[in-house]
Amino acid sequence: GLFPCSPVYPALAISLEMLEFTVTLFIHLALNEATWCDALTMFLSKRGHVFDAKDSFRWIFGTALHQYQVLIQVVNAEMDKQIGIARQEVLS
Repeated sequence: GLFPCSPVYPALAISLEMLEFTVTLFIHLALNEATWCDALTMFLSKRGHVFDAKDSFRWIFGTALHQYQVLIQVVNAEMDKQIGIARQEVLS
């Protein structure tokens, strides 16, 4: 699936797998999203994919990554809540 970079008129949709890979990568490396985006921007520009502004991909990707991480936290919190409710019902 794809995750939009913004809720209204997204300029880019990013693969959920890529976002999850990025989260995992950032946990295990000292790099940050700015460095990763700069490297990917250079990689893509050599292949003919050009962004309007120097930092546009970094901003777009950073926004999507942040919103994805918030979504994961909300889902995990709701799952924990529902598991707690179910556990209480079983134990009652």
